[in-house]
Amino acid sequence: MNDVLAQDLARIMQRSPALWAALRCRAIFLTGGTGLFGRWLLEALLHANRELGLALRVTVLTRNAQAFAQQAPHLASDKALTLHNGDVRDFEFPQARFDYIIHGATTSASETFHGEDPLNKFDTLVDGTRHVLDFATRYGIERFLFLSSGVAYGTQPADMTHMPETYMGAPDTCDVDTALGQAKRAAEYLTSYYANKHGWNNTIARCFSFAGPFMPLDLHYAIGNFIAQALSKDEIVVKGDGTHLRSYLYLGDLVTWLLTLLLQGRSGEIYNVGSDEAVSIYELAKQVRDTLSPDKNIRVLGDTKHSIGNAARNRYVPDITKARNKLCLAPWTDLGESIQYTAACSGRQRE
Repeated sequence: MNDVLAQDLARIMQRSPALWAALRCRAIFLTGGTGLFGRWLLEALLHANRELGLALRVTVLTRNAQAFAQQAPHLASDKALTLHNGDVRDFEFPQARFDYIIHGATTSASETFHGEDPLNKFDTLVDGTRHVLDFATRYGIERFLFLSSGVAYGTQPADMTHMPETYMGAPDTCDVDTALGQAKRAAEYLTSYYANKHGWNNTIARCFSFAGPFMPLDLHYAIGNFIAQALSKDEIVVKGDGTHLRSYLYLGDLVTWLLTLLLQGRSGEIYNVGSDEAVSIYELAKQVRDTLSPDKNIRVLGDTKHSIGNAARNRYVPDITKARNKLCLAPWTDLGESIQYTAACSGRQRE
């Protein structure tokens, strides 16, 4: 784990020297900082701060500072990091000024996997965003980055190979399982309204699918499930028919994307964040198998509940032309490497 992470952090620093210069003597308030995206951001920000002497301050809102300190003691003990206890919907405002806010807090992947009520998910995201924006207004910020999701587009049309930011689709309001997409859209509107009213830079990152160290391998992420099965099960199981198309951006690459959007993204604009290299779920299972356990069998269940409906979209692949052309962003780590690095950090043993 340490070797893979050290290599990733070195690549991130080498790839984005201008970003670190822009963060010197700055203060960041981060919600969702103990989740998957937040963990990667913290690893990179605090590493760069130590290596470059940036005098950077990062404050992370968390519902359980003690649990995070046990999970990542090297981060929790860093003097540049402050853990601020509270729920995103009603936390007490810290008495400090911040230059930038990265808002990514929502209910956890584990809560979603274990059947969280859709209305609670909606309320947490919308009410939480409003509270964070009230905090930003009271203390004054320069830039606000909202971590939205590609689910805000709704179902990708069958004839659309890559979904662009100009697509005006939306989730079905009669489908109660679209709570996340509905809430992300509402939160996007709130961030845009507050930024327009109070004059700060607001950028929206619509994030798609990802892979890399720290991601859970036992929830609803197909690539995580396949990696876990390749390392510790008798076979790799594809629950649906394997034809659905996805794409995966490496989480180490994501750090540069998000910091670039925070510091260089145009105010009032949406950017797709992800890889544009489509792969079917079956081909993904094969690539995981071939990379990690070449002798294992792949079994396709063809379960229809995993093959229909909005929760299992046939295609979920972004058009990232805007990020490529305007901000010089790209998927630098290929899928095979992403699989290798994720497996190396999983803590599981091959049979």
